[in-house]
Amino acid sequence: MSGALRSPVLRRFALAHFLLEVQFWFPVYLIFLLDMGFTLAVAVVADGLFRLVSVACEVPMGVLADRIGRRRTYLLLAGLTVAVFLAISQVSSVPGLFAAWIGWGVLWALASGASTAYLYELAVRDAPSVDPARSFAVVRALGHLAVLLSLVAAGYLYDVEPTAPFTVTAVLAAIALAVAWTLPETSAAGARSTIRSVLRDVRRAAADERVRLAVLLGALLLLLGWSPRILFQPLALELDYSAQRTGWMYAAFAAAAVVAGLLAGRVGPARRPAVLRASFLVVLAALVGTGVWEGLGPFLFLPVLGLAYALGQVLLELVTSEVTSPAVLATAFSVVSMLGGLGIAVARPALGLVADNWSTPVAFGAWAAVGALLVAVALLLVRRLDTVPART
Repeated sequence: MSGALRSPVLRRFALAHFLLEVQFWFPVYLIFLLDMGFTLAVAVVADGLFRLVSVACEVPMGVLADRIGRRRTYLLLAGLTVAVFLAISQVSSVPGLFAAWIGWGVLWALASGASTAYLYELAVRDAPSVDPARSFAVVRALGHLAVLLSLVAAGYLYDVEPTAPFTVTAVLAAIALAVAWTLPETSAAGARSTIRSVLRDVRRAAADERVRLAVLLGALLLLLGWSPRILFQPLALELDYSAQRTGWMYAAFAAAAVVAGLLAGRVGPARRPAVLRASFLVVLAALVGTGVWEGLGPFLFLPVLGLAYALGQVLLELVTSEVTSPAVLATAFSVVSMLGGLGIAVARPALGLVADNWSTPVAFGAWAAVGALLVAVALLLVRRLDTVPART
């Protein structure tokens, strides 16, 4: 790991990335809203508003990131994180809640592509003596480690003070902002002077079959692996898990993602197609396993799902970065999030309804049936990506 982060610039980015990836809010935000007196219906509407805003803003935020440059975008990302989570900590009315969740949706869209594009360009620029893919994967693993540690600590922070998970997130983002201020601009970023030139580059990228394949694969993996997360808490409730044991279930899932990030850096380009196929198939197998053996899900099949999903995600981020022009790289990642998000917006409520009307294992089984179709398409796309020549 030390070799992959030999560059001082990459070490500073890794620190900023670690500070911005924390998710103290994730296990407690619904509890927080209910304790603040909001009804479940209002909380669900706010979540739906967040999803709509994040999907609608994905591509505009990606274009913005490619237009203003990586460093400025990352500074904007850190500053907006401070503002949004301070606003959430002070929510006291329905209009304030909706405003904060709209801001959160914009922040989510901005974060989906800008950070990954900046990391890849820094890895290529500042780690010439080390495989950039390895440096990229190690920093992504550190981000997953931040998620793991914050998930474990979230409940304890909430017990101390209900607003603490959000204020601590804002404070850490402020530190990340200070660290990011010392980072350089990458030479490929910030070069687009007009909207017309950005649109021209987008059209050029869309005409490249490799870019289209990488984006579609990223969206399929996002849809396949992210959608069933809505079933994690219902699964824990059906198994009569305590809050502490549920927290450890999430921690095991996040720990698997840390391992996946470290493994991804050791997968060479020649082995990526095989590992990508395996990632999709293992995610599918984990869905089937949870549906059939419910009790083994939380600490066996779900961590396996997390490992395969995170491994495939990092590899597809690398592939996308390698085949896409730097001028539209953040936009490409935003398109991945937008396409996957559209599917997730349909899949998650449907899975929740199936779990509520039948059971969580039935919902996992139903998603595995859908997933079999998604995986079949993905395998064909991986095969094509492995054979299509680069454009000249």
